[in-house]
Formats: sequence, structure tokens, C-alpha cells
Amino acid sequence: MVESSTKGTWSKGSRGQLARGLALYLGGSYALLEITDIFTDQFGLPDWFFPGALVLLLMGLPIVITTALVQGRAARRHEAEAAVQPASAAGAPEPEGAAAVQVAAVPAATPWLTWHKAMLGLVVTFAVWGMVVSGYMAMRAFGIGPVGSLVAAGVLDERERVIVADFENNTNDPLLGEATTEAFRIDLSQSTIVTVVDPAYVAQVLTRMQRTSGEELGVDLAREVAIREGIKAVVTGEITPVGTGFVMSAQLVAAEDGQVLAARRETANDSTQIIGAIDRLSKKLRERIGESMKTIRANEPLDRMTTPSLEALRKYTQAERAIDQGDNERAIELLEEAVALDTAFAMAYRKLGITLSNIGQDPARAREALTEAYEHRDRLTERERYLTLGSYYNGVTGEEEKAVAAYQSLLDIHPDDPWALNNLAIIYLEKRDYRQAEQLFTHAIRIDSASALYYGNAMSTQVALGKYGDAEYTLGRLAELAPGHPSVGMQATALASSRFDYETAERHVRAFREEQRASPLMQLYASFSLAQIAEVRGQLQEAEGYVLEAIAAAEEQGNNGMYMAGSVRIAFYDLWFRGDADAAVRRVEAALARHPLETIEPLERPYALLATFYALAGRTQRAEAYLAELERATDPILHEADGGPGVARGLVAMMDGRPEEGIAELRAADEGACSICILPVLGQAYDAAGEADSVIAVYERYVNTPWLDRLTAADWFALAGVYERLGGLYELRGDTEKAVLYYSRFVELWKDADPDLQVRVEAARRSIERLSGEI
Repeated sequence: MVESSTKGTWSKGSRGQLARGLALYLGGSYALLEITDIFTDQFGLPDWFFPGALVLLLMGLPIVITTALVQGRAARRHEAEAAVQPASAAGAPEPEGAAAVQVAAVPAATPWLTWHKAMLGLVVTFAVWGMVVSGYMAMRAFGIGPVGSLVAAGVLDERERVIVADFENNTNDPLLGEATTEAFRIDLSQSTIVTVVDPAYVAQVLTRMQRTSGEELGVDLAREVAIREGIKAVVTGEITPVGTGFVMSAQLVAAEDGQVLAARRETANDSTQIIGAIDRLSKKLRERIGESMKTIRANEPLDRMTTPSLEALRKYTQAERAIDQGDNERAIELLEEAVALDTAFAMAYRKLGITLSNIGQDPARAREALTEAYEHRDRLTERERYLTLGSYYNGVTGEEEKAVAAYQSLLDIHPDDPWALNNLAIIYLEKRDYRQAEQLFTHAIRIDSASALYYGNAMSTQVALGKYGDAEYTLGRLAELAPGHPSVGMQATALASSRFDYETAERHVRAFREEQRASPLMQLYASFSLAQIAEVRGQLQEAEGYVLEAIAAAEEQGNNGMYMAGSVRIAFYDLWFRGDADAAVRRVEAALARHPLETIEPLERPYALLATFYALAGRTQRAEAYLAELERATDPILHEADGGPGVARGLVAMMDGRPEEGIAELRAADEGACSICILPVLGQAYDAAGEADSVIAVYERYVNTPWLDRLTAADWFALAGVYERLGGLYELRGDTEKAVLYYSRFVELWKDADPDLQVRVEAARRSIERLSGEI
């Protein structure tokens, strides 16, 4: 009976000990794992720290269970002894061997398996584990041994530039290597420890090396480029099919001697897992270089920052290459295909919106794309997110201060980000802070000399500051680095025309037109440029031919907004140059009948242009009707088009006999980057008010203020008339020398003007002859 009682009591005691021990151990383990997880994130501990702690806790679990069972038996032994001792003390007769049997039935507790010793063992184990991790982190921080980071070891410096070579493609898919390389480059570009060299920069170096810019950038060629440019390291990789899956590897190679500084590899079970494998591969390499695991873990997975669709990524990669080569039309097609494959591909939407904006095409689609990028901004890298915010606020909502804050936030993190510098500079340019804008543009060029866009922007500020020598140098660098790029011809044309050298400008345009004959978009640009050069010379019949050529192409492409703008431009010849308002109005009415505004995208409807035209034509009620339409448009960007409503309102007031009101409206509209755009019509308003001195001051400022795009901005229609009027005003004032100066400029400019305009030229010649006799 005693033995049976001992067994039952022992089982109950063991279960109690086990339950209490497990409860305490599991609770403590949970708390310890939570602390481990926090430490891993906060202090950038290695990925194996948490699973290592979990393994140690699982290894300790059998010890806890065994200790609980042994201690339960020990508790029973003590209870049995306590039950035997009272009976002996009462003097009851007891067989000699009975006590011995009872004591033997209770096993003795194992002296080394106690709760104290078990807990002490676990504490010591985790202390050793902590020392191992601390030692690892110390070796990594000081660059010791195989775990030491390359930056800590002095092999690379922080923010070291690296070139990502094209991954070797061992598959049967010719585009897979390009997509893999681009995905790896995107992920590596998030690094705070290295700076990835832009592919466009590499392409320009290859051009200087007299190599084909589209040539495959293998490791040997990448090393050669790196050595030329003083870059220490190259990243190369490989993708190899294995069964239905793929093996991807990446190596960091010293440019000078080809020594492998770091190598990592990853596997993907199939093509759908390639992007995830690239993400892991890049992060492993970043860790080896020396980036904190904390910052690496802060990055979103690559498929969320780009796209889970490998095919969409392929399209994006091809579009990037097309943009670098100046083929924006092809790039737009590819980006449209990419977002069709992944409708949340924010990076592709942003690139599409920016590309359309840069070439001035389809503003509605550009804004739609930027809006899509903004709405999916959680799927962007940190850099792309800030760039998207800036583009959205500046180009969609018109919230300039928010745009500045976005770009500045990016520069706080990456002080040398060229796109943030460029985009911030554009905002300063719009504020006419040309000096600050120039500093930012040239800084962007120093960091990334590959982008043609930076050069044109820098030239705008340099000319605005009167630094023509610097502008010529900038153009020369662009021509040297990117020969054949469309921007070279475009900026050369603008620079020549800004100096009133139209013969040189025309040569540049004709050469450009021949070079870009395969591009419909560039042909449109060339046609309008030739039209402007003809217009400023008074050769309106020739200009009309170029404009008709351009708007016919635009109409064929479904661009009714450009058709309407071109038609108004031709009508302006009758209105402004020939003084035939009725003929001008008939032409515009015919264009509106052909393509009513309702058939044009809302953002492309030229309300401000039509209001300005009808005001100058003396049809102020029609002008006011279009102004009302413009006012009902809620889009802030639309209000800025064609000078916004301020110019049209000023002209309406002037034509209605309220010149002072018109002057006030025009002065208020004189804002934005262009410092000369409003001046011709402002001078006209002062003329209507009879303020001759103000007319002279405004016109003098107009003709003497340098501006790179002045031909496009105003000279095409205003320059000849301003010269002519200044000659007349100075003649009335009695300033013969200046009168002759401006009459002579007018005659020289229009010496080959159309026959019907020669009557004005002859009148100016007679004035020159008469006044010259008085000098």
C-alpha cells in the first residue's frame, strides 16, 4: 500500500514541477527572444543572432524538463521521509527491514541537476553566446579576419564609387541578363556605404574611349573604365540556370588587379523568384562591404520597390537604355508597356511622367503618370520616393514649398544626389535666383556628367547671368561627352539665337534635322525651330510652310492641341505683322471648327493662348469667354500655361481702353524663370498709356537682357517690332545716335523679309539716311 501511494504522489508532484518549470521557461524565453529581436534591429546585429538564440533556448528545453522531473522525485522523497519519521517517533513496533524498504522506494535527487544549476548553465551559455556575437561585431567593425567589413579594413572608403558591370547571362533569354543587372543596380543604389555609378556616365566614358556606348560592359571593360576614372572597384555577376531554377552570384572586384574582394551567391527556384534572390544577393554584398545591417533591413524588399514582374522590369531596363541614348520616343513606348504589365510599377510611372515632361509632350499623360507614381510611392526606394514627391508637388499640384522640402530631405540623406540637385535648381530658376540655380546645376554635372539635361539647364542660368563663355564651355563638354545626342544640336541652336546669330542657329537646326531624321518628335522640334528663325527675320511665307508641316504631323499623331497652337501661330502673322485682324480671326475660327476644344485633352486646351489672341485681335468679349473657361479649370498648372490668365487679362484691359489696369495685370504676371517673356506686351501697354519713357525702359530691358531661349520665348514675334519702335521713340526724343542704332538693327534683321513687309524696311532705311545726315 505504501509503494502504491508513493507512485501516485510522485507523479502528481512531477507534473506540478514540470508545469511550473515550463511556464517559467517559456515565459522567459519569449521575453528573451523579444529582446533579441529588438537588439537585432536597433544595433544591426547579424541575421543569425536571433535564430542562434532560438536554437540555444530549444537546446535548454530538455534540461528544464529533466530538472523538473528530477526535482519532482526529490520532493516526493522528502514527503516520504516526513511520513515515516512520525510513526517511529510514536514508539509503534516496526519490523527491522520495513524502514529500509520505504526509504529505498524514494530515489535520491541528483545533486548536480538542480534548478539553480540549470538556470546558471543557461545564463553562462547565453553569456558565451553574447561574447561570440560581440566578438563578431568587433571583428566586423575593425575589419579583422574574414568577417571584417571592407570599409573598416580600409579596402574601400565610405561612399566609394563602384561600377556595376553587366551580369554574365548563361541562360537562353537574351534580356534576362539586362534585367538582372538593372535590378541589382537598383537595390545596390540604396546603399549608404557605396555610390553606384550611373550607366549613362559609363556610356560617355566608353565614347571617350572610342568604344561603342551600347557595348556589353563585361568585367574587363568595366575595370578599364574604372581605372580611367579613378574608381576602385567593380561589381560583376552571373546568372546560370540549374534545372528549373537559377543560381546568381555577385563579386566585388578590385579594378586595378582584378582581385576578388567579396563574393556571394543566391538561388531562385524559378523565374518568379529571381527578383527576391537578387534582393538577398545585393544585401549580402552590402553587408560584406560594411553597411550596417540596420540600414539594410530598413529597405523594402526589391520586388516592392520595383516590380514583382520580371517582364515589366525588362521593359523598364530597355527604357532606361533608350533615354540614355536620347531616344525618348522608344523609351515612352517601353515604359507604357511596363506599367501595363504592372499597374503599380511606381518607378516606371515616375520615369514616364518625367520623360514626357522633359520633351513637352502629352502633359495630361505626364501628370497622370506622376500621379500614379505618387499614389504608389510606398513601392519606391527612399531616393525615388523623395524625387516622386518633388515632381508631384511641383508638376501636378503646384505646391512649390513642398517640392523644395522633398528635394532637400533627399539631399540631407544623399548630399550629392544629382537629380535632387537638378530639380531643386529648377525651382530656384523659376524664382529667377539664377546664381543659386547655376551652382546646383554645375554641382550636378560634377557628380554625374552623363545627363544631357543638366547641361542645358546650366546653360540657361549661365546665359541669364551673362556668362556666355561658361555657357560655351558647358556646351563644348556636352558635345565631347555625348556626341550625337539631340541636346547638343538643340542647345547649340538656342545659344546662337540668344546672341541674335540666326545664320549659325539655322545651320545647327538643319544639321540637327538631318541627324534626327528617324525621330518624328525631333522633326517636329526642327520644323518649329526653322519657323521661328524665319519669323524673326520677317520671312512669314517660309515660316508658315514649316508650321503647316509640323501641325500636319501633329494632327496625324492625334495631337489636336499642337494643331490648334500652330494654327493660332500662323493666324498671328496676319494679326501682328500684317495688321489684318479679320483674316487672322477667320483662320482661328476654321481651326476651332476642325478641332473643337471639346476634342482636345483638358490639359492641352489653349485657353490662355486663345484669350490672348482674341484680345490682341480686339475681340475682347471672346477673350473674356476663354478667360472664364480658364478660371473654371481647377488645375493650377493649366493656369500657368502660355503666361496664365494675367497676360490675357492685361491685354483685354489695354484693348478696352484701360491701359493702366492692363499694366498692373501684366506686371503681376511677370514671374517665372523667363525674365523677358512679358516685356514686349508690357511695353505695348505702356505705349497705349502714352508713357514713352516707360516704353523705352521696358524695351531696352527686353533687348539687352540675356536669355538662352529668347527666340522661342518672344523674339520670334516681338524683336523686329521692338527695334523699329525704339528707333521711332529715340527719333522723337531727339536721340539720333540711338535712333539710327535701332533702325539699323531692324533693317539688318528684316533685310530679307517678305515683299509685303519691305515697306516697313524701306521706311526705316529712309529714316536712317535722314538721321545720319544730322549726325
